[in-house]
Amino acid sequence: MSASSDRRNKVDYDITIVGGGMVGLALACRLASEDLTIAVIEPKPVEMQWPEGDVDQRVSAITRASQRLFESIGAWEQISASEKAPYRRMIVWDGESTQGEIEFDASLIAEPNLGHIIENRVLRRSLFKVAEKNRNINWMCPYKCQEVAYHDDFAELTLNSGERLKSSLLVAADGAFSWLRKASGIGQKQQPYGHKAIVCTVKTERSHQATAWQRFDHDGPLAFLPLADEHTCSIVWSVKEERANQLLQAENFNQLLQQRFENRLGNISVESDLVAFPLFERATEQMVAERLALIGDAAHTIHPLAGQGVNLGFADAEELAQCIHTSIMRKADIGKRYRLRPFERARKAETKNMQLAMMGFKRLFEQEIPIIQMARSYGLAQTNKHPLLKQKLIRQAMGI
Repeated sequence: MSASSDRRNKVDYDITIVGGGMVGLALACRLASEDLTIAVIEPKPVEMQWPEGDVDQRVSAITRASQRLFESIGAWEQISASEKAPYRRMIVWDGESTQGEIEFDASLIAEPNLGHIIENRVLRRSLFKVAEKNRNINWMCPYKCQEVAYHDDFAELTLNSGERLKSSLLVAADGAFSWLRKASGIGQKQQPYGHKAIVCTVKTERSHQATAWQRFDHDGPLAFLPLADEHTCSIVWSVKEERANQLLQAENFNQLLQQRFENRLGNISVESDLVAFPLFERATEQMVAERLALIGDAAHTIHPLAGQGVNLGFADAEELAQCIHTSIMRKADIGKRYRLRPFERARKAETKNMQLAMMGFKRLFEQEIPIIQMARSYGLAQTNKHPLLKQKLIRQAMGI
């Protein structure tokens, strides 16, 4: 069945999602219950298994809002308990002060945890398992797009196989360097943070205590994200590019990392390769056009210091799904730009606010002026004394 028998005569799919990563698959699964035919085009197969004890360097901090999305589509149950690392506390401190520290605890809002740290490959696999159960989702892999053309009643994609697909709506979920965005002529504003993020997996002498740790100083933030094993963490160390290049070549990286973390978890040993990538704030000029919507990194990227990047993408998927559902209920054309505008208005506003907050945090903590450092430290210490304010901050971060 389709959303419209008339439209079915004109198109191959109601929706074609370009990009089968976490966000693209989340949208497909979220829409699976609708009266729609959906294609997902992806060049890379989903990793379904890996050696026991192997840890993916790419992890995400999943908020309660994202967890609810996964639960609603049946993906959360596809993730075993041993693959979810709940964290109950978050400790954030100013590394250039002896007093500027704030602690967030799930017990403050009567919740069992603040979120979960989960490997990206686990998240993607769980979504794929749901997608493959739905007959109205066609997983097209490995395929790449070569051309796109927009017409009044449909958009047409040409694949590297030569196949042509007509769809009522295209969704760009193909990452920060989105082919579909560029091919559709959607402009993007890009601002470098001047940081590189160094990512790796480490073993710690002391237990991480189901706590997410984050230290700030003028070089940039250092985060320790707790994994299922109480002595294993995924780290994200964001520093100025020149300093990052020095660290990547340092023979005593373990020692430098331990010193920067102020020995809070004892001796530290790196258990994986070091991976580094430059950080940019990106935002598209628009998130929708006629027959097109952009979600996830294809539409925006932010600094990873708050761990909100993929959660913004999942929120995009949820909002777009609701917008499409409204059009279906009204028996309207799901690909018309004016029908997609409510999604764009809602998501652009939230994304912009998040980007402003991340840039503000970065600029605040990179200041080396003593009076600003003192004020910064005082602000953290005072916030830590106000339970009601901390409750509000926790709920905002968790999406509840």
